[in-house]
Amino acid sequence: MLREWRGGDHRAEEELWPIIYQELRSLARSVIRKRTGSQQLGATTLVHEAYLRLVGSTSTIDWNDRGHFFAIAARAMRYVLVDEARRRLTMKREGDAVKADLPEHIADPVDHRPEDILAVHEALTRLAKVNPRHERLVEARYFAGLSVEETADALNVSRPTVVRDWRAVRTWLYGELQRQPQT
Repeated sequence: MLREWRGGDHRAEEELWPIIYQELRSLARSVIRKRTGSQQLGATTLVHEAYLRLVGSTSTIDWNDRGHFFAIAARAMRYVLVDEARRRLTMKREGDAVKADLPEHIADPVDHRPEDILAVHEALTRLAKVNPRHERLVEARYFAGLSVEETADALNVSRPTVVRDWRAVRTWLYGELQRQPQT
């Protein structure tokens, strides 16, 4: 059905939307639950923004399967969060108050202040040049909140590979973020 949707079949899109929406909402809630203290997008807004990006890219993306679709959704969520972080930093510099839908929490590797999201994004841009799969791994685990199993499916690798790579990339990312000046 994903391929049919990509091919312009509006019936396939209408049938898939409720399924995709629930899956994306579940991912977004997972991301939201992991946040600590920072006020950013709510789950509904994150899903809608990511979906709009996905719909806008249907003509250029050939989704192979469910896992591939959610890997692309993870990337869309990453860029929604990065854009929101940039917006918040701009507002902060201009002295505006930041509003949010819900109090949100984030686990690792950083506390997800806007500065931290941008720092992770910049580190991932560097990582993509060296190891694109590791970049996609961080997008799936950190930005989209996918489980190890979901990430393995999205990246088409084994669960032990995800666990091993996640351990390595978190160490690398921690080192990269420690080298950056604190704001």
